[in-house]
Amino acid sequence: MAKFKVNKKMGPVAVELPECPVCMDVMSAPIFQCQSGHSICNSCTRILLPPICPICRQAMTQMRNWQLEELISKATVPCPNRSTGCVYTVVSTEMEDHLKECIFREMACPIGIAFGRCSWSGKLKDILDHFKERHSNHCYLNTDNDININNISVSVDERYMYLIPQGKFLFILTLKVDTCQKLAYWVVQHIGSKKTAQQHIYGIQITSKQDDKRTVIFTDKCFNDAFDVNEIFRQARCGIMPLTMLSHFIKDGKLSFKFYVKRNQQNFKTKEKGHGSVKETNKGPRGPGPQSAGNQSRGKSPGPMHLHQRQKGPKGGNSNKQ
Repeated sequence: MAKFKVNKKMGPVAVELPECPVCMDVMSAPIFQCQSGHSICNSCTRILLPPICPICRQAMTQMRNWQLEELISKATVPCPNRSTGCVYTVVSTEMEDHLKECIFREMACPIGIAFGRCSWSGKLKDILDHFKERHSNHCYLNTDNDININNISVSVDERYMYLIPQGKFLFILTLKVDTCQKLAYWVVQHIGSKKTAQQHIYGIQITSKQDDKRTVIFTDKCFNDAFDVNEIFRQARCGIMPLTMLSHFIKDGKLSFKFYVKRNQQNFKTKEKGHGSVKETNKGPRGPGPQSAGNQSRGKSPGPMHLHQRQKGPKGGNSNKQ
């Protein structure tokens, strides 16, 4: 049986969590009792036909075992994925949140989640190999190269997704073109815990295909994959560019941008007052046209502006939409 510690003022230092006599798993709320007082977990109570206690054969009731539920709610229990390597122990009431981001959980393919075109599921350690084998166009292995998108249009709704390994971590980059909102969104999510995600800052550097002196850079803290990416879009907590501005970065249906991710060091931290940053540079002559579009983007930005030096890097790579 699982053990947990209790505040010394409440009683013993350690006790054992009771198991349900039917399924033999550790009890979880709600817990119901039979007429004799035996406790059965909720899931087993619902499948008892007839509703008879398997211990004493007395009828089950709707009476809750509140004391046992309170005791269990304060227990520290190991993660159910401990057999596959997870060493976390958390308060039982927080277990559900942990399981959403546990790196040892069974994970569905991100391409399948976003587009419904893949039924693969497996462990985190196998996702990169799966992408290399099945979704090579969506696996961005060399961050020194540009991500090149073909056949992109500001008049067509589309979503692009890339799996990006960085050392021992994996990140998901999503670009969404939304013609209804007339915006393009860039979001980067770390596959893992929220704490680790917030320790990383990502950057998106977009260089115009029409004028290579025109560059926009977004920087922001990463989310983890437990966040619903559609909710991030809805709240505008990411890099955003008006489609009228994006059109000045596309030529012949092609768009290029660079991606980088860094540890959240002092000179990369964003301010608490806002989420995200944007910079536009244009070393060419100022006047109407693209520069005016850039001015509009500053008003649309969801957070404060942070200025960064424009970075040059070798161009290469090729990615197509899903």
